[in-house]
Amino acid sequence: MSEGSERAADAAAARAARLAYEHARDLTARDAAHQALTERLLLRCADVLDSFDRLLADGAASDVATYRRSLGLIAGQLETALADEGLERLGRVGERAEPATHHVAEARPAPVGAGDDEVLEIVRRGYRYRGHVLRAARVVVAVDSGTERETERE
Repeated sequence: MSEGSERAADAAAARAARLAYEHARDLTARDAAHQALTERLLLRCADVLDSFDRLLADGAASDVATYRRSLGLIAGQLETALADEGLERLGRVGERAEPATHHVAEARPAPVGAGDDEVLEIVRRGYRYRGHVLRAARVVVAVDSGTERETERE
């Protein structure tokens, strides 16, 4: 092998080694960021579990309304934690059902004032994360009384 060929081979090997090192460094940084995100989310969920523990340790409240309000606060705490991490809730009563984000579980005659395909009830919430629909909302929608539609039930 000539001296020029050896230098070219050495330079190519050095470039390949540098690219491999940079790729490994980028993967390490990405893994560290992912781990930090996961740990932050898990700690927020642990806070919610602590709230449940406190509620359960107090025993059943003599006042059902107070107990329900406490459960609502804890649910809100969890929803806030997940929303802060990018989880978006899909499906709200009154909005128009969209095929990309809603699955029609049942169709009912439209009550007065309701539009066609308006969501009347949420059967199961849907969720989107970073623009990707994780689960479509299962909903009950309004239809014109003259329109027949098949529905699906679980």
